[in-house]
Amino acid sequence: MGAAMGEWLPMLRVFAQQEETLLICGATGTGKSRLARWFHAHSRRRDEAFEVLDLLSVPEELQMAELVGWKRGAFTGAVGSNVGSVARAEGGTLFIDEIDKLSLRAQAGLLHLLEERGYRALGEDSGKKRANVRFIIGTNADLLGAVRAGHFREDLYYRINVLPFRLPPLDERRDEIRPWARFMVERCKREHGPSDRVRLTAGAEQLLSSRSWPGNLRQLDNIVRRAFSLALVEAGGSGEVVIEEGSMARALACEAMPGPKPLSEALRRTARSFVEEARRREIPLDLDLADAFRGFVLGAAVQELGRDEAFRVLGREGLLRNRNHHKVLKREVERVNALLTALGEEDSSFSQMLTWEQ
Repeated sequence: MGAAMGEWLPMLRVFAQQEETLLICGATGTGKSRLARWFHAHSRRRDEAFEVLDLLSVPEELQMAELVGWKRGAFTGAVGSNVGSVARAEGGTLFIDEIDKLSLRAQAGLLHLLEERGYRALGEDSGKKRANVRFIIGTNADLLGAVRAGHFREDLYYRINVLPFRLPPLDERRDEIRPWARFMVERCKREHGPSDRVRLTAGAEQLLSSRSWPGNLRQLDNIVRRAFSLALVEAGGSGEVVIEEGSMARALACEAMPGPKPLSEALRRTARSFVEEARRREIPLDLDLADAFRGFVLGAAVQELGRDEAFRVLGREGLLRNRNHHKVLKREVERVNALLTALGEEDSSFSQMLTWEQ
């Protein structure tokens, strides 16, 4: 974790110690499963099992069966018994990933399991078993939007949204790119053989740091593995393997990574999202609320650059000299909070903007 994530570490440590359901949201490849393992490793259940149920790989008709298990003959094709993910995680942690892929029927079953903590394997005649499991849920989807669209049960959403955490994309954690790359290089070395010496040069690291990572950690790992293989070829299979700038450039070229998109395109997407949200609502979404965009820009700049540099790059350095920046911060926070209130959302980070100048 770099500075961008470090501020969340005390909260994450507290979350890890709780027994309540954890909801990890984040784009594909950001490291949700790794964070789930971190939560387990820092929990009271660290010495017990950590089980993963990836719903993306489970057909809808088998989702509950994979969760609670089944007895032989419970359904067509059940030629053997399966204890299920809950039983395998007994005493430990069950990480259910891609929760948005859960069918509405299975959602009802999971809601019952979370509330009653009791379950029975399919085809089981005896009494219910009790689930002594800590649940962690992962998703890359907008669950609240899925609730509004009727694809996700509202009662289940509020049941799993107890301890939520949004894992930012790698592009918002750019100070982690180099350390992650070094970690991945070391992993490649261990997988290839303990006697190999591998080194990532500063030039290669700089190339990685200068790129955007829409595929997040998963994409970075692919690039590092590719560069490692190219460096192995250059080393001739012996001696120290050095991943230099040239190997990394070739690895990146194979990715055909898109360049940065024009700001105007991103602004158009934001405008369309605002209009789509307004169309979904019975109560009009006032156009004046769009003024909150200034607050989002200022907040992002201060978080990434610091207060003074943020005001400078945004052409408002004079406000600092005249000590008028506090009024601007207060006004922009009020605009952002007005929009978030209209959307039924909360984000305490914007209220914290008022303390950034201290």
